[in-house]
Amino acid sequence: MLSGTFNHLLNNVLPAARDYERAEDDLSAAFARDADPQSWIVEGQQAKRRAAEVAIAIDGLADRAASALGLTPDEVRTRVGQRCILGTAHRAGCIDRVCAVANAYKHTGPLRARHPIASESDVLATGAGYGIDAFGVGKYSGVEVLVNQRDGTVRKFLADVPWSIAGWFQFLADQGAAIPAQDYIVCNLRVRAGTPPPAQSAAP
Repeated sequence: MLSGTFNHLLNNVLPAARDYERAEDDLSAAFARDADPQSWIVEGQQAKRRAAEVAIAIDGLADRAASALGLTPDEVRTRVGQRCILGTAHRAGCIDRVCAVANAYKHTGPLRARHPIASESDVLATGAGYGIDAFGVGKYSGVEVLVNQRDGTVRKFLADVPWSIAGWFQFLADQGAAIPAQDYIVCNLRVRAGTPPPAQSAAP
């Protein structure tokens, strides 16, 4: 029933996430060569564009799953959002930010009040600095794609992408999707661990 949704995850979302990760790497390399913002403006625009593209791909899962399950896309996003966990850390709001970034790229704005950002101008490539978002997420220094929320907080999109995809893997698994037993890595984070082989009993 959800085969189309899962195929979209494998064939479109994961490649888009890899493209975004490479764009963030290119942005870091450009910044390392010269910290002057004018020197990495092209890489910054590319990283924002790839961020929007992966956001559109991820958010496209909601429409597909909603059609298959007889739910609304918002109901699906809520259920997926509850499953956006890596290790023991739940990343609240990441599905909503992904949806907002996707819509900000498609529309001039302002976005609807339910979105945590107001317009495309709230998606920036800029210096992250210390004290932004959670410990150990995104880059440790330099510049990256950031999301400025209406409430004044800033979140790193390099964390939103893998946590959101982890939530989708778990949601689809909970719905009975047959997920190949392998590790799935997104933005250097394992978002779905492969099933370990069954333990072998000792020979008598």
